[in-house]
Amino acid sequence: MQRLTQHAFTPTPQTVRTARLFAMQALENWGGCQRRDDIRACVSELAGNAVQHGSPDGRDYLVRLVRTCCVHVEVLDSAFRSNVRIPPPSASGESGRGMHIVQELSDDWGVTTAADGDAKVVWSCFRRPEAQVSRCSCKP
Repeated sequence: MQRLTQHAFTPTPQTVRTARLFAMQALENWGGCQRRDDIRACVSELAGNAVQHGSPDGRDYLVRLVRTCCVHVEVLDSAFRSNVRIPPPSASGESGRGMHIVQELSDDWGVTTAADGDAKVVWSCFRRPEAQVSRCSCKP
């Protein structure tokens, strides 16, 4: 059974915590998830990026979670450039590690354009071991 929940947030640093709590509450409402900690970290990173880079016009960003045999996390923002990149790691850098975290913790991730063409979507996918299915696609 598919479940979906989403919520819009103003692009302020305070909402990153609220977005993380929103995601954790959704997982709890759905009966939990063994990948909870990975999902929490990735929601934080993606929401933080939406606040810092993704809403140049001040429009809200949207956090969407879809649960099937996987949990898809999507963050939609109004920065239409879809060149999200993973910069080379720097031992002395104070930023630039967020997408490295997303890449390491999720089973897959990517960037697309929303169906209406009005937003960029950065997504990550987490297979759910508790779903006990032999095949599960991480593509949105």
